[in-house]
Amino acid sequence: MGSIEPAFLSGAPVYIGVDLGGSNISGMAFAWQGERYHCVATEKIDTEAKEGYDHVIVRIRSVIAELVASTNKQNLRPVAVGLCAPGVVTADGRVRVAPNLGWKNVTPLRDLDLTALGISEDEIFLLNDVNAGLMGELTALKPVPPITVAYFCGTGIGGAVAINGQLLTGAHGGAGEVGHMVVRAGGRKSDGVHGSLEAYIGKWAINRRIERELERNRKTIFRKLIKYNLKKTPIKSSTLKKAYLSKDSFARDLLEAYYARYLGIAISQVANLLEPHLVVLGGGIMEALGTELIPHIEDHLAKHALTTPPELRLATLGDSAGPLGAAHYARLSVG
Repeated sequence: MGSIEPAFLSGAPVYIGVDLGGSNISGMAFAWQGERYHCVATEKIDTEAKEGYDHVIVRIRSVIAELVASTNKQNLRPVAVGLCAPGVVTADGRVRVAPNLGWKNVTPLRDLDLTALGISEDEIFLLNDVNAGLMGELTALKPVPPITVAYFCGTGIGGAVAINGQLLTGAHGGAGEVGHMVVRAGGRKSDGVHGSLEAYIGKWAINRRIERELERNRKTIFRKLIKYNLKKTPIKSSTLKKAYLSKDSFARDLLEAYYARYLGIAISQVANLLEPHLVVLGGGIMEALGTELIPHIEDHLAKHALTTPPELRLATLGDSAGPLGAAHYARLSVG
């Protein structure tokens, strides 16, 4: 992703990417020139999801309108828009379910109606937010690996799969749901699935484990670091990092012997099925502690992988991965 170079970008096609989150709507416009994306405009506002579906659609439209206006001032014209949403997205442009938004069986592409902005319905494309994150990360890889899998680890555990840079979405849009892979048969329940990865290393699961140890009067720095209610607030990645770097024995055990073990087991299942060339690890916990945890994840992965384990690499684009990936997906979709 390059910097703005107005003269060089004159006449370049522009692709808009919008990352729809439970808290924020983040949009970016990218000019495609010299086989690279150059960010030419950004816009970010609160989602206000509690106000309902129609209200959020208006908010998305306003972000896109601002980006279109900004690019027009630069004598650049958007040719396609990619929108990524935190839910199960079907091939016909429907969000089957998006729990963080309160959406169920909605059609945002049809309802956006961007014709007044010079963008027709067949120039707007919808994808899952983690799929967009992986697509964004792939733009930074030369060459693109033949098989790439992503695990985005935070409050939930999201995933995505790409074959030769193209998303593998599955028969009904649900491919890549690595967070719901079973890592312990008959174990804890999360979103109706017993023993899923998310039920063990999602932040709410980490909350419960920390709470239990605090109730047992375990000696740990978490007692001093946590100034919020774990029953209402997911453990902050920054808190986990502070505890881990302080060499707190419980934090080390929690992240090296527990968190890394279950994540390594989950990656091994995908490794044994697809034998990917690369696994990208992103999300808040990986951003905070990925460098420290990857060696431990690799150790647990090696114990369960039948062949040579795939390379593990940290995501590098942070919050820009979603908008960039959505824009990239839109470019590939229009041809």
